[in-house]
Amino acid sequence: MTDLQRLREATAARPEAGVALPFSAYRTTEVFELEMERAFRGDWVAVCAAALLPEAGDYVALSIGGEPTVVLRGRDGRLRALSNVCRHRGTPILDEGLGRAKGLVCPYHAWAYGDDGAFRGAPYTGNVEIDPVRHALPSFPLEVFCGVVFVNVDGSAEPLSERLRDVARAIEGFGMERYDTAWDGFAPETWRANWKLVYENGVESYHLFQVHKDTLEPVSPTRRASYVLGDARGAVTCGPLEGTRQHQMVVAVPPSFVAGLSREAFGWIAIHPESPDRTRVVTSSLVPSEVASWAGSDRDAPDPLTKAFLEEDRRICERSQRGMTSRHSQGGQLVELERIVGDFHQYLGARLFGQTPAPVHRGCAPPGPDAGSL
Repeated sequence: MTDLQRLREATAARPEAGVALPFSAYRTTEVFELEMERAFRGDWVAVCAAALLPEAGDYVALSIGGEPTVVLRGRDGRLRALSNVCRHRGTPILDEGLGRAKGLVCPYHAWAYGDDGAFRGAPYTGNVEIDPVRHALPSFPLEVFCGVVFVNVDGSAEPLSERLRDVARAIEGFGMERYDTAWDGFAPETWRANWKLVYENGVESYHLFQVHKDTLEPVSPTRRASYVLGDARGAVTCGPLEGTRQHQMVVAVPPSFVAGLSREAFGWIAIHPESPDRTRVVTSSLVPSEVASWAGSDRDAPDPLTKAFLEEDRRICERSQRGMTSRHSQGGQLVELERIVGDFHQYLGARLFGQTPAPVHRGCAPPGPDAGSL
């Protein structure tokens, strides 16, 4: 049986009876390349908070499934996702990360483009005429969900707003329009782990009592985590915050977005695979303006608790990756608290192999931020 066949078999299990994926799925190039084609280029991938790009020329440049991409605020106020590769000889136009561009000019031969991707000209062309239509920068579909920019670089994905309708309803009690101020801006780091390990770790609460015993567990204990709803398109879980009447929620949108939502903040990681055992993890958050006003001005540094538990997550994901080399041990049964991991496996089965996913499953009623005990 090939690695892809083993993965297909594992992802066919129903979420309520899910099993861990075969370890080969976390290390082999064959699986990784299929995931890049069908999930990261073929689906919506989280990029950044729209509020990070308020002015004309503000941009974020990054690679989405290996495709150099820039999200740019135009002079007309619109956000666009464009190819970040010059149509001449393929040089990236803007440096990776956050920035502000006065224009889109290739650093190699100075071919120029408008902020809508239109070809604007090239120097020293002699008698050669450059077709402006053929040489415009490709554009990609872009949608904003709860203040977060998502991009689909091959243009084949269903509208994100339709896909996440159930997720949006589950979190509407928090008043998502309140989260309007970018806090942690765009802080990428590379974790030495397969992207699926990072995603699975981010969505499930089963590990909190062990991995985060001094950070998250005292605040949001494992034993009180509840499943709200989910399927292959996205999922939501929740749990009360100890010592308060507040709740927080986990919002998961495969393949790239895992968020924590509380009354004070909407923080997330965006997951961007680099290789079978390397993942670029970008941390960002939005907060209500009233929280920003009293929280100080250091918006680029995560709070100590967030920094601590993310470091714990990084260490356990990298430790898990080392176990994926085993040929004599394979993954076992998922427990009830890992149903959201089963939803993710349904996503992989649908995306990679065209399997029909299970219908949406509804657990507890979605709470608001101050809903008291479930």
